[in-house]
Amino acid sequence: MTTITAVTSGNTTTPLAVDGYEAERESRNIIHDLLSGNVAVTLISPRPRAGTLQLMYTAHSDAFAAFNLHAEETVFTITNPDVTNVGMSYVVRDGIGIRQDDTRAGWIVSVDFQEVTA
Repeated sequence: MTTITAVTSGNTTTPLAVDGYEAERESRNIIHDLLSGNVAVTLISPRPRAGTLQLMYTAHSDAFAAFNLHAEETVFTITNPDVTNVGMSYVVRDGIGIRQDDTRAGWIVSVDFQEVTA
């Protein structure tokens, strides 16, 4: 079971499922073109994960509560004891969305996230 917690308020949401998890880590390496035609590379650790969470709810009230929770000015944590690699602290990056799923039996809350160190 996935739990998302707003660090400042302690408010939580527990989606029925994480219907989608997509993450990337942007490289920060710097590649320098040399006059000889070769390249020199400055190696830098990549940025933390960034991506999109798709949170599924059956009740519209729970979906709108999660939508409003992610409007708080805070850091969030996501934990799932079954999929521990998904666990992280994050902030909302670009935005939050809400929509009915294609069957109209559930609701999807989309959260664009940027992982941060807690």
